[in-house]
Amino acid sequence: MQFRLSLRPTSTQTLVPFNYAYRLSAFIYSVLADTDAQYAQFLHNQGYEYSSTRRFKLFTFSDLIMPQARVDARAGGLWVNSPTIEWVVSFYVDQAAQHFIMGLFQDQKCVIASPRHRAEFIVERVEALPLNLTENTLQLRTLSPVVIAQKDERGMDQYLHPADEAFGPLLVSNLLAKWKSVLVLTGSEEDFTEDSLRFRFIRGRTEPKSRLVTIKENSREETKVRGYYGFSFELSGPKEVLELAVLAGVGRYNAEGFGCVGIS
Repeated sequence: MQFRLSLRPTSTQTLVPFNYAYRLSAFIYSVLADTDAQYAQFLHNQGYEYSSTRRFKLFTFSDLIMPQARVDARAGGLWVNSPTIEWVVSFYVDQAAQHFIMGLFQDQKCVIASPRHRAEFIVERVEALPLNLTENTLQLRTLSPVVIAQKDERGMDQYLHPADEAFGPLLVSNLLAKWKSVLVLTGSEEDFTEDSLRFRFIRGRTEPKSRLVTIKENSREETKVRGYYGFSFELSGPKEVLELAVLAGVGRYNAEGFGCVGIS
């Protein structure tokens, strides 16, 4: 299930901090916990298991879509200059849960707070974005940065540009790991291989942009990751896996707001 939220700022002057994604992730968990604490705890602490060291949350969300936002580097954020902003959230859940989860977000107050900032929004509208896959090839566009990394000889992550030859194979490998983690959930016995999926980077008029994002800012777990956005790509393969890509996200750190994609 993918849906679009319309958020109205509660103040005439609202500054959203640059590193807001972690706060939005916390908001999603809090909304779920209010109604289904067991599910929220499962997502936060456990997730869907691929191996003893790899688990997936299977939800993601876009950047905030803020028309005419003004960047203020000195203040450390973006000033909202429109009556409403939009936000896309995706969950890989069965159809029975779709209307239930949509209802959870209606009229909620979303607070994005940091030591220096506090931005408050009311969720005015929740709109379902239908996902009807009829083909085995999708053209997708990034709604938030996609994080794909490869270890170097020192064991350090090197974040890859979408045109890098290793980007596509690593994205496919990550997506198939997600698929294997949900085989029990879907009831499917299809264990697809990397040969069944194909990634193609689509070169546009402008180069993909990169963004260095701080996760869990001002905490012991603070870390910085780099993702690329502002590009499109083609993904071909089984419809079940394409659906997973759209609803759960591609690449790493989906539950922290990376790898959200939309159908072009």
